[in-house]
Amino acid sequence: MKIAKAIPFEGKPVFHMPSVYGGCIGKEILCRIPVTGKRPIRISATGLAEGLKLENGIISGVVEEDCQFPVEIRAENELGKTMWQVTFKIHEDTMLLTPLMGFTSWNAFGSAVSQEKMEETAKEMLQLGIADYGYQYINIDSGWQKEYGGEFDAIMPNDKFPDMRGFCEKMHSMGLKCGIYSTPMLTAWGCPEELPSIPGCTRGKPSILFTCNNGGIGEERMEENNVRQWEKWGFDYLKYDWAPCEPINAEHMKVALLKADREIAFCVTVNADICYREYWKRKCSSWRCNKDSMDNWDTVKEYLADQGFCKIEYWKEAVSPGHFYDLDMLEIGAMSWNQGRSHLTENEELFAYTLRAFFLSPIQLSCVLSELTEFEYNLITNDEIIRINQDSLADFPEPYSKNEPEGVLTYQRMLENGDTAFAIFNTSDEEKTQILDLKGFKAVRNLWTKTDLRPEKEFKCTVEPHCAVVLRASGSR
Repeated sequence: MKIAKAIPFEGKPVFHMPSVYGGCIGKEILCRIPVTGKRPIRISATGLAEGLKLENGIISGVVEEDCQFPVEIRAENELGKTMWQVTFKIHEDTMLLTPLMGFTSWNAFGSAVSQEKMEETAKEMLQLGIADYGYQYINIDSGWQKEYGGEFDAIMPNDKFPDMRGFCEKMHSMGLKCGIYSTPMLTAWGCPEELPSIPGCTRGKPSILFTCNNGGIGEERMEENNVRQWEKWGFDYLKYDWAPCEPINAEHMKVALLKADREIAFCVTVNADICYREYWKRKCSSWRCNKDSMDNWDTVKEYLADQGFCKIEYWKEAVSPGHFYDLDMLEIGAMSWNQGRSHLTENEELFAYTLRAFFLSPIQLSCVLSELTEFEYNLITNDEIIRINQDSLADFPEPYSKNEPEGVLTYQRMLENGDTAFAIFNTSDEEKTQILDLKGFKAVRNLWTKTDLRPEKEFKCTVEPHCAVVLRASGSR
């Protein structure tokens, strides 16, 4: 499919920020304002609570009371002015009210991840304008660890990460947040080739209460030691990885995170079983219960079409603002572990991205950003698709079951301004036409092509094989 072209450094300012922002009482806020347009752009704000300041397009500071307040942000360049209003919600344990957007290292670098590679990736996010569309997190996956030690008797980094605190400070100076990876297992997955093993957040004799995966889970609890170390370094997010996931080990870590003096969002992976849904939806920013992302079509379509444990629709009742079902890292672009570029076609890459965006999943780039094709760049910076993912209503999609051809799956969801969004996924090997009833809507727009269409009672939408179409219908029926 031919998609719209991104122009991050042209035109009048355009904001790409959700209408809500979550922060924790008494903990540092770091909010980079994502805005595209011709540089230079001057940004100002009114309504900031006591304790907050705006410098260089970044809102930072600490709010000491439970509150929420509207902030009016203005951006101006030589071509015009734009205003955006965002409601800051400052409460206990309130983070990521819309899905995380950023970069995670595993698919891109595997266990060869290094501080140098991550810092270069962060620079590219800014230089390419990717951060200006809302991508804010730079997350280190497994491969950073070595052994226990240091001030807090915590996991220390290997030689590829000579200055963790310096890394976090550099990310924060750019307005970016940074994440780290660990596990409750005695031995973590993702060990670098040069090391015999890497530790997790428990030690000692394996407990008989838990799985024996990777040596099991130790009786000696080291969660608080490690959180104190991550807090001192300056991390903002934790990916906590083991299988099967259960609330006992998750809660040990969650309690330690809540004691920290900084916000640290919490993602549980890889097998967060639905039988513990009540825990995940209350305590986790996001969670996974699906296969690892792979650059083959069968795996991509299985996220949507499979009737097994990972079917997206089963998680409808668990998803809400601040709590999202994670479909794992994107399978697009140049990646180290497959010795080259993604084996997905352009249509399949679009299908994979649409899945994350429409189903409120975190959107995690995980490829070499300097090697993005023009199509891939336009794919990940389509602001109208990103707005669907970042819509603050967080309404989970419902099946739209009228007149579906074989191999087509169609969903709809409400948006915060009253519009209705439709996503049509073609899992078949042939072009298909889906008929939607759009009578009564005043306008309809194809978001991938950014074209306005005419709404009709029998609106015919043709979808290419292994591809998806996203429509936004506005006005009352």
